[in-house]
Amino acid sequence: MSIATKAVSIVVTADSICPFCYLGFTKVNKAIAAAKERRLPLDISLRFVPYQLDPTLPTMHAVSKRERYAQKFGASRFDQMESMMRQCFADEGLSISYDGSVRQTTLSHRLIAKAYAAGGQELQLKTIERVYKTYFTDAKDIGDVNVLVPIAVEGGVFKDADEARNWLEGEEGTEEYQSGIMQAQTQGISGVPFFTINDKWAVSGAQDKELFVRIFERIANDELR
Repeated sequence: MSIATKAVSIVVTADSICPFCYLGFTKVNKAIAAAKERRLPLDISLRFVPYQLDPTLPTMHAVSKRERYAQKFGASRFDQMESMMRQCFADEGLSISYDGSVRQTTLSHRLIAKAYAAGGQELQLKTIERVYKTYFTDAKDIGDVNVLVPIAVEGGVFKDADEARNWLEGEEGTEEYQSGIMQAQTQGISGVPFFTINDKWAVSGAQDKELFVRIFERIANDELR
């Protein structure tokens, strides 16, 4: 007798410049891979929606990450935070650099949403991973159209650089982005990443892979309905 496959929908509220969101992205994907290896009868889908981590960041120009965070947290605390984050990233096989610059994340969120509209979960996840790596590992400005164009084209969101540039320099998706930010506020989300599972359960923060695996196992065993 075959076991019915259960649908698991995970909506992830996240921001492109949030290091814990990159960690959460990595951990939940590892958990999904583990669920597949264990042959849990689940059909797990992921969709990412926007969050604005720092509304005070400029949009039209970038600022130094190091200077921004040292000003925000204090130099001593920032040094400790940088060391901690380097270790957290290394534990997941990732690397993080606080070099480079940062600005508002509207452009990257528009592209991430466009990727989902163009190619569903697979294309959105591929685009998000490229955005995270470009910002955290390569220390590039993901608020710069010139940085996002290659991500959009190489990932397959647009057919060529001209199409990608024209779209990024336009306004399509801006209203939806703003609506998504308002939705997160309406839900009372004050920290990210924030995982909403089947519109019933919530997981806040970059929790370990094992926690997500336990949730998947409980859903598979009808312990969570």
